[in-house]
Formats: sequence, structure tokens, C-alpha cells
Amino acid sequence: MAIYTLEDKRTSILLLGGSRHSAEMAIRLRDREIPFSIYLSFDDAHLFSMSDLPVLPPHLIPFLNEVVSTISDITIPPDIIMDCLPVAAELKIPMIHEVAEEFPQALIMSSTLACTATEIMHYIQDSHDVIGFGFIPNHTGTTNIIELTKGLNASEHSLRKIESLMNAAGYACEIVEDRVGLVMPRILATLMNEAAFAFLEEVATRDDIDAAMKSGVNYPHGLLEWADIIGLDTVLSILDALYAEYRQERYRPCILFRQYVRARWIGKAGGKGFYTHASGFA
Repeated sequence: MAIYTLEDKRTSILLLGGSRHSAEMAIRLRDREIPFSIYLSFDDAHLFSMSDLPVLPPHLIPFLNEVVSTISDITIPPDIIMDCLPVAAELKIPMIHEVAEEFPQALIMSSTLACTATEIMHYIQDSHDVIGFGFIPNHTGTTNIIELTKGLNASEHSLRKIESLMNAAGYACEIVEDRVGLVMPRILATLMNEAAFAFLEEVATRDDIDAAMKSGVNYPHGLLEWADIIGLDTVLSILDALYAEYRQERYRPCILFRQYVRARWIGKAGGKGFYTHASGFA
């Protein structure tokens, strides 16, 4: 594992899992010349299986030299364990817990699009400080701002350390309260949900909805197009988590999101969503 110098302290970063979210963060770290490793467990759902052997999906091929498949392959203890998956806490706790137990000194940086940092800390019994962040696939990778939050029992020092790391990765950081979906992702997912309902109810065509938002509100993308870019599975995960947390009707996901994800129409990464895309990978 390579080491990156940050404020005169050697800092090692370990990305968890083989998802496209991890791959996108790896691109960001690589482009900023921040070394990292990617830890995959044998039963990682993002690995393809052929002849009972795990096979790397296309989005991980560029990082073949950074991939480790067993904890024993991690020769230098990481200072930061980074989880980019926008899923409920209980779905990612097994891998976080496995690595955190092995490296008790590490800070944990976890996507809090579908949970809170405090919830992650609860599951691991406050054994590590957890800093949440709003990493949105195909959006955060190209923007220069990112939201950070800390678990209620995490230290301010840990938050500032992660803020320094994100600054080094080219981000300006906004510190927000520890809430499901944080701020921008929560608002954006809610708007996309309303656009999907408008499309489902035939209030307007898909193209007209997106044209109205680009021309009338000056959004960089139409909301349905933007949902495809981010990934309908990611948007659905955020909405499900918001609805579970608040039980408010405005967060109830449009059935189109659930049906499309069931069909593996996850948007640009899968080749099909609200739009059909030339190519993609699941």
C-alpha cells in the first residue's frame, strides 16, 4: 500500500468494496496523486463469478495493482478506512466491522447518503470515529465541493483530519449536521422523485420535464437525465433511507425507481434508465 504525506504525517487510505462508487473515488485519488488500496472480500457482490473464481468488473480493471483480496495482504495499517457505498448501514457494517477490528487506530469515512455517521458508530459500539460524507456517483467525482459530517460521538479533530484529506483531493468542504442524505443529495433526490412522479402521472413527457428544469431553473441536467447519470439505484437508496427515517410522504419513492432498479435499469452505468445509453456497466 502506498503512503501519502498529509500535514507531515504519513496517511494511508483503504477503500472498501468493488462497487463503481469505490472506483470513482479511486479515480479522484489517483488524479490527485493520493495513493490508496481497494479491499475486496471474496463474497463481494460487485465481483463477477466465473468458474467459482472472482473476476474484477470492468470499472476495477484500471486499479488491478491497488486491489487486495485478504486482510493479510494489507501490509501497512490504514489510517483512514473509506466506504463509498450509498446503502443502509446494516448492509455495509459487516465489511466495515471486519476491517475496523483489524485496524483499531483507523478513522472511518463512510457515505451517509442512506444512513448517518452516528448510526455507523452505534453499530461498531463507538470503537472508531466515523466521519460521514456525501459522495454522489458521477457528480462528486467532477465537482469541487463535498459535504462532511461527524458522528455525534466522534471528535472534532477527526473531522478536521478528514477535511484536510478532502482538501488535498481538491474539494472545498461544507460541514453539515449528521442527517440521512445530508443536504444537497437529500434535496436533489427529492426533486428527482417529484420529476419521476410527474412522468409516471403523464403530467409531461420525459423530455419536456427535463427541458423545463434546464431552461426554467438553469439546472446542469434535467432531473430524469441527472438521475440516470447518478444511478437510479443510488437515488432509490437515498429516498428509501429518508422515508424510513422521517416517514414523510414527500420521501416515498416513485414506483418507477423501484421497478427500473429491479430490472437492472440503473441509468447510465447500466445502459438504460429513464433514457437509453450507448454503453454502461452494472
